[in-house]
Amino acid sequence: MYQYAELVHFMKHPELVMLPASVDIDLTNICNQDCYYCDSAEFRKAHPTAQSIDSYLTLIDHLASWKNYSPTLTGNVNTICFSGSGEPTLFKGFEQIIDYSITRGFRTSMTTNGTNLNKLIDYVDPSNLKKIAWVGVDIDAGTEELYEKIRSTKNKSIFSKVVKNIKDLVAAEVNVDLKILLSEHNSTLSALTDIFKLAQAMQVRMIYFRPTVINHTAFDCNPYVELIDQLSQEYKVPTRINLKKFQPRTYNRCHQMYAFLIFCPDGNMYSCCENKGNPLYSIGSWANADFRELWYSKNHHNMYNNINTKLCPPCRSHDHNLAIEKVLQHPENQDDLFY
Repeated sequence: MYQYAELVHFMKHPELVMLPASVDIDLTNICNQDCYYCDSAEFRKAHPTAQSIDSYLTLIDHLASWKNYSPTLTGNVNTICFSGSGEPTLFKGFEQIIDYSITRGFRTSMTTNGTNLNKLIDYVDPSNLKKIAWVGVDIDAGTEELYEKIRSTKNKSIFSKVVKNIKDLVAAEVNVDLKILLSEHNSTLSALTDIFKLAQAMQVRMIYFRPTVINHTAFDCNPYVELIDQLSQEYKVPTRINLKKFQPRTYNRCHQMYAFLIFCPDGNMYSCCENKGNPLYSIGSWANADFRELWYSKNHHNMYNNINTKLCPPCRSHDHNLAIEKVLQHPENQDDLFY
C-alpha cells in the first residue's frame, strides 16, 4: 500500500522521476513445456534468445545503484521477481543470479515450473536461501496425468522431479507456493482434491489460484470459491484466489507503467507484462544501452498517455491500478494508504 501512496505523490509532482518499486527479470525465452494456455509462445518463437550471465549481474548492480544515478530520482527498486516468458531454471547459472540479487539486498522471488530448483539448493548458501521471499511453482494439477495434459512437457515428464524439488526447498525453510491456473480441466472436485492432497504432503506455504486467460477471456473462478475454501479448511492449506481480473476497469491509464518494469531476454525492457515483444510497449534496450536514461523518457510517457485500457486483457496490474485510481480520484483518502 505504501507503494500506491508513493505513486500518487509522484503523479502530483511531475518534476519528480519515480523509480519502479518492482521489476521482473526474465532470464530466458527457452521453455521445456508447451502449456495449452501459454500467452508467450509467439514471443519465445520470435526471440529464442538470452543475454549473458554477466549482463544480468551488471543489470542487478545498476538496479541497486539506480537511486544515485540522478538527484531528480525518488523511490527505489525494492523487489526483483525472476519470472519468464520461458523457464528461468533452464538458464545456465540462474542460481548465481538469484544468489546475487539476494546479496545485493533485493526482496527476491521467482516463478518457475520447478525443473531445476535443485541447483538453487545446491548452490545458494542456506542463510541466503531462507531470505528468498517466495518461490511460486506453476503446477496446475495434483497428479502426473492431469499435469501433463495441461502442461505438456516436451520430453520426459518432470512431475516427480518437481515434487521432490519442492519438498527439498520446503525442508530448507523456503516459502514455496503452488500456483494453479484454474480451467475446466482442474476445477472438478476430484482434481482440486488431488491438488490439496499434494500441497498438504509437500507442506507448501499456500496455494494461489488464478484464472486461465485465453483470447482475452478469463476463466470464471467464482463458482469454485466455496469449494476451494472448504478444501482449504479440510486439508489445512491456506489459499488465495485472484478474483480481481473480473472487476470492471475504472481507470483510463495503466498507472503501473510507472511502478513496474520487465527486463526481457530479447534485450528490451517493457512496461506491460502482457505485451512482451510488442514494440509499442518497449521503453528501449537494456542490453545495448543504459536503461536508466530511457526510463521516464518521451517514449515512456507516450505509452502511458496513449494506451486504451479498454482493449487490455485481464492482467496482474489490474488491482494495483484500481487502488491507485481510487486515491487519485479521492485525494483526501491518501493518508489511508499508510494505515
